[in-house]
Amino acid sequence: GRSSTQAQLSNREREVARLAAHGRSNQEIAEHLHISTRTVESHLLKAFRKLRISVRAELSAFSWL
Repeated sequence: GRSSTQAQLSNREREVARLAAHGRSNQEIAEHLHISTRTVESHLLKAFRKLRISVRAELSAFSWL
């Protein structure tokens, strides 16, 4: 279920995914977290794989983000 999927995300993956789900751009997320946009992309890619989604819009289905 979703709770077990949530547990698979690292804290940073969850944080990046939450910000993306709330409409932040990769650049905004990077600036907010003081990381590179490439790192944001990497965290999102890993989160997408773990959540079994393919587009950013699908993040809103996960209320725990």
